[in-house]
Amino acid sequence: MDLDKIKYVFLGLFALLGTVFLIVAYMTWQSTQQIVKTGIETKGMVIGSHYNHDSQGRRTNSQAPVIQFTTQQGQSITYYSNTYTSPPSFTVGERVTLWYRPNNPQEDIVLEGVDGWILPAVFGLLGVVFSLIGYPLLIMSLRKDGRIKAVSQGF
Repeated sequence: MDLDKIKYVFLGLFALLGTVFLIVAYMTWQSTQQIVKTGIETKGMVIGSHYNHDSQGRRTNSQAPVIQFTTQQGQSITYYSNTYTSPPSFTVGERVTLWYRPNNPQEDIVLEGVDGWILPAVFGLLGVVFSLIGYPLLIMSLRKDGRIKAVSQGF
């Protein structure tokens, strides 16, 4: 494989990864917004927190809240957030707002604050960075090598 092909594959993968990250960001944002719009809003109580662990199983300083709330049907649910922060985003005893889907109150939950936007923000940021590196460099390389022509300026 010659150097030009490697360059095109590398830049193409950068652009593709950027696109995939942007799609994932959009899908996670839409999912969150759908739960907030169509779900049931309620209050819950922070009853504790759980620590994150690294790949060797060691406990880190990052914590995620454990929330207890009651559904409209009177079912008590304990929600273990997967959004770890340091310092913790909530304190034990704090009342928080959350939204849940009545048909799946154990899984489809959005907690106020970082929980609802961190995943779309991270994927969106990565998508923008990868796309802004991949697409312009790929297009410039293809133009420079004469593989694509610049669009004319006249309309």
